[in-house]
Amino acid sequence: MKQKAKAFLRTLIILSILGLGVYYVYLTYINPPVMDYDGISNKVDQAIDQVLVSSGASNLNIIKVFREEKKLDQATWVQTTKEIRLAETIDLNETGAALKKAIEAQGARVISLTINPVENTLNLKAGVKNIVLEVLVLRRKIAGPKCRAAIIIDDLGYDRQIVSQLMTLQEALTFAVLPGERYSKIIAEQVTKAGYEVILHQPMEPIGYPKINSGKRSILMTMDKQQIREMLEKNIRDVPYINGINNHMGSRITEDAEKMQEIMNILKEHNLFFVDSKTSPKSVAYKTAKKTGLQAAYNQVFLDNQDDLGYIRKQLDQVAELSLKNKKVVAIGHGTRKEILSALQEKLPEFRKKGIAIVPVSQLVE
Repeated sequence: MKQKAKAFLRTLIILSILGLGVYYVYLTYINPPVMDYDGISNKVDQAIDQVLVSSGASNLNIIKVFREEKKLDQATWVQTTKEIRLAETIDLNETGAALKKAIEAQGARVISLTINPVENTLNLKAGVKNIVLEVLVLRRKIAGPKCRAAIIIDDLGYDRQIVSQLMTLQEALTFAVLPGERYSKIIAEQVTKAGYEVILHQPMEPIGYPKINSGKRSILMTMDKQQIREMLEKNIRDVPYINGINNHMGSRITEDAEKMQEIMNILKEHNLFFVDSKTSPKSVAYKTAKKTGLQAAYNQVFLDNQDDLGYIRKQLDQVAELSLKNKKVVAIGHGTRKEILSALQEKLPEFRKKGIAIVPVSQLVE
């Protein structure tokens, strides 16, 4: 009798488990509960609006709003697409973080979020699972021509990590890539794909050569016209996507009008601009570029002659002062300096608050 009772109980348990399994399959796959996408969509839309209002946006900032009814099985919702213009002082990184927090608080998630520092845009898609409930495009106003600063980061090509770290700043830095280094081509492709400007950082002979070595692929005083052409064109080919160059070292070459003229003639054929790094106070590079008909600019502030955080802070303050005073400024830092990233992280938000836009150097050449 006891054995029959145990067998019955065991059968009952098995049937119960099977029943629960069948019920689960029924609810999950055969007749799942309809998710309230429309309710979540409304909450997400309201949460986004609250963040934008706190950032100073109003109805006057709306560029476009488009609402489209969507349907999936038995569920329906309205997908909203918004394009909003924000003030130039708004930090898109902070706004993106605030939007993510607000969206997740409504039981949704950020499906994608990208910031383009060159175009000054934030693109966001929010929804549930892979269902897009809201598409948002934020366009930050670009500061007027009165306050612009170009910051070139030199000596890139050895290390990919510093480039990735610099891109997290989401500022329109200009990346100057050395030719012939291990990661030269990869870095040029990486930053271009992310929307940044890349230029060739062309090594040139310094005073004190060969004791002071300007590195591989350098243009030297002993080279004739053909050798200069072959070297420069090889480097132009090997660092893709460039639209200009600046000199790496070159204190000796940039003082020589004849050599610089040979270089500028080649750059003109390739429709490239030239930025004089000003490694010598006697440089004739900028003057020669202008005489040849090239668009050109010159460095006004070296940020990190000393790899010291306090020193670089002061140099960045000088960049801000020059921008406010002279309407534009070009500065150079180096990816090989340990403190450059920390200094830029700390000081660049101050530029925007002062109304100074970080722009690609191509916007400042004339």
